[in-house]
Amino acid sequence: MPVRVDVEERVAIVTAACLRILERDGLVALSVRNVADEAGIAAASLRRLFPTQDALREHCLTIIEERVTARLSALRSTGRALAVDILAQVLPLDAERTTEILAQVQLGVLSRTDEHLTESARRLNDGVGRVCARALDALGAVDALDPERDRIDETDRLHALVDGLAVEHTWDPAARTPARVLSLVELHLDGLGAPRS
Repeated sequence: MPVRVDVEERVAIVTAACLRILERDGLVALSVRNVADEAGIAAASLRRLFPTQDALREHCLTIIEERVTARLSALRSTGRALAVDILAQVLPLDAERTTEILAQVQLGVLSRTDEHLTESARRLNDGVGRVCARALDALGAVDALDPERDRIDETDRLHALVDGLAVEHTWDPAARTPARVLSLVELHLDGLGAPRS
């Protein structure tokens, strides 16, 4: 009797292979054949899970969203620490998050010309905006956010900072250490408090 490989386990193996390829070899190498080789499974088995290259690409964006959501759900801090922890989930502070950002940037650029990816890429980008809004809410909950500040403007500014740090890291990982990336975010958050009289 053949051994059945759990579908979820196989999807996890394929996901990891996709993200490794995107990080190591770039978008051009993300093909069904290359992913199957990287995952150590037959291309026919992979096609049963993801029949097309478009399906593989969409899955990469979906899994990034799911990972970030899971990390956010696990947070237990409060106040300013919570705001920092929330933003840390979408910053290149470790290998996993750096890989996710590399994949998101590459697939996000492709989504400009590939309609199959447009909705997934937009949803992921909007999710980063919601992460920024949630961080500001955490500051507001402990009176660490000036109530005179426009929440929409501040969310957009924070989103731009987070995206800028993330994209810069994809181009030059040595430009800033993870500690420096986080300290820049903390500096920005500290500047959002009410002015002292």
